[in-house]
Amino acid sequence: MTYFAPDSLEWEPLDVGHSAWLSWLLAGGAESFYDSLRWPGWREEAAAPTASQGIAVHPFLWSQEARKDLRATSRRPVPLSELLGLAADFTRQFGLPDPGFLGDA
Repeated sequence: MTYFAPDSLEWEPLDVGHSAWLSWLLAGGAESFYDSLRWPGWREEAAAPTASQGIAVHPFLWSQEARKDLRATSRRPVPLSELLGLAADFTRQFGLPDPGFLGDA
């Protein structure tokens, strides 16, 4: 299993298979996984987007500004295609490995 990390703009291995990942997820593993990417009130904000939306964060989660003070970022729901396309564009600009299907319409 791998996931595209919004704070590094890279696919990162989880070093587990699908069944182990699913067990981890069902046991509540995701609760602490994203701790460094959460802000006060994140649950309410995360409930607002539709299934075809994600949360755009500015300054971007991979920036020093966001890492320094995640609470001070602005956030709003946007179409996932926009969010993923932006991440794919930045990976290319930064010379990171091609993210593959991210941002494909």
